[in-house]
Amino acid sequence: MSKPAETIPTSPKFQEGVHTDIEQPWLSRFHFLKEQGYLLRARYRPGWVPSWKATPDIFELQCEDGIHLQHKGLIDAQRISDGQYVMMKEVGSGSKEAQISSYLSSDDIKNEPRNHAVPLLDVLQDVVKPDTVLLVFPLLRHITDPAIASVSEALDLVDQTLEGLVFLHEHEVAHRDCAFGNIMMDGRALFQTPWHPQVPNFDLQNKTHKLVKSRTDVGGVPYYFTDFGLSTKGENQVTGLEGLEPAPELSDHVPYNPYKLDVYILGKMYHRKILDEFINANFLEPLVKRMTAENPEDRPSAAEAHAMFRDLRSTLNIGFFSQRLLKKEENMVSHVFEEIYYWLHVRWAQIGAKPALKPFR
Repeated sequence: MSKPAETIPTSPKFQEGVHTDIEQPWLSRFHFLKEQGYLLRARYRPGWVPSWKATPDIFELQCEDGIHLQHKGLIDAQRISDGQYVMMKEVGSGSKEAQISSYLSSDDIKNEPRNHAVPLLDVLQDVVKPDTVLLVFPLLRHITDPAIASVSEALDLVDQTLEGLVFLHEHEVAHRDCAFGNIMMDGRALFQTPWHPQVPNFDLQNKTHKLVKSRTDVGGVPYYFTDFGLSTKGENQVTGLEGLEPAPELSDHVPYNPYKLDVYILGKMYHRKILDEFINANFLEPLVKRMTAENPEDRPSAAEAHAMFRDLRSTLNIGFFSQRLLKKEENMVSHVFEEIYYWLHVRWAQIGAKPALKPFR
C-alpha cells in the first residue's frame, strides 16, 4: 500500500496543444508517484521541453517524448528500485476490480502455478481523484505480437489459459470478459531491449525491434488474464450486456451463468486466433465447438474443457508438436521461406540454454 503523502511540490505544467486531456491528471500525480517509487516518462516531468521543437525537420511522433497516452486512466511508468516497467490503472477504491485483483494477488494464492491472473504489484491511494486507487501491474504484450509459430506454442497457449480459467472458477471468480485483448503475455524474453509501453512495435528510442525471438526460442512465455473490470466473485447468476465478445446469452434482464460465459468467450478466442488463421490446427475443432455452443447448458465447465483439451493433446503424435503452424493465406513461395526461417529458429533454440526470467514481484 502507499505511504502517507507529504507536501507535494508544484506539478509539471499542462502544455496546451502538446499534452492531451487524458494526460492532465497524471501530470498532477508526478511527484506523488515518484515518492512511491515510480517514475513517469519525460513528457510528464517538471521542466520538460518537447524535443522536436529544437529540431524543426522532425515530426512530433518521431520523438519518444512525442508519444502520448492511448487510453484514459492508464499510464506506463518505471519502478525506480529495479527499473521494471509497469502499467498503472485508476479504478474506484471500492470497485470489484480493485477487490478481485487484490484477492487474486493475495499471499495465499498469488504464487500458485495455476494462477494466471495478472500480478498486482502495488495499490496506491490516489491524491488527485477522491475514492480512487491506482492499481500497478507489470507491463505485458498482446498474445499475437509476435504470433504463435508452432503447434506446441498453440497447445501451450490453450493449456495455460484453460488452466488459468479453471483456477479462477475454483476460487469463484468469473472474468466475464476474457476475450482477446484481456489475455496477455509476459514477452520480456522475446526482445533484446524493452519495448515502448505505448507503441509496442518500437523500443524506448523509438526504433523498430530488429531481432524478435519466438516462444520456442525462449522455452515458452507465461500468459495472464487482465482487466477484471466486469468480473464477479461468488455469483452464479448475473445480468449485463458489457464485454468484448457478444455472447448469445448476454442480457440486462434475464440472468445467466457467468462461468459458462467465460468458457464461450475463451472458445471464441481460440477460434479466431488459432482455427481461423492456421490450416493445421483443426485438432482443436471438437473442443472449440463444445466451448462455443449457443446454449450455455451444452458447454463444458472450464475444468471439463481443460480435461477434454488434455485428452485431445494426448492423441497427437509427438512429432507433430514441433510442426510450424501453416497460415491459411500462404502461397508456395512464402511457404518455403517460412519453413526455412522457422526451422533455423528451432535449431538455434536447441543450441543455447535459455535462463528463465524471474516472475513478477
